Amino acid sequence: MASISVDGGGAELAAIEAQLRSAEKRIGVKGSQVVRRSTEEGAGVARRMAAVDTGFMRSSVTTSFTGDAGSGVMDGEWGPEASYAKFVEHGTSRMAPQPFVVPSLDAVTPGFVAACEAISDPFD
Repeated sequence: MASISVDGGGAELAAIEAQLRSAEKRIGVKGSQVVRRSTEEGAGVARRMAAVDTGFMRSSVTTSFTGDAGSGVMDGEWGPEASYAKFVEHGTSRMAPQPFVVPSLDAVTPGFVAACEAISDPFD
């Protein structure tokens, strides 16, 4: 996590530093919520877009999170655990690609960026 420090500048900058420090945790926790929500949404989109034969690959799309939502530091990822999913996603010499992971990222990205922008102003 970033550390905020302001040296010099008197009372005016000290007040700004105090605002930034108080916003740091709020923004971090909200950011973790955005990561969790976007990751779950991305996994849902990938499941809906996955090619279905037996349904195993679709059901193998999982999410994982590292970090701590309480501290505001979190990473999220989603993807299929089926060993053959990469061949479906990228195709083979005998099969055209049927992408579902990359398009799920493309679908979620605008909302993720907008949510990050919405929480990024520490003076709100």
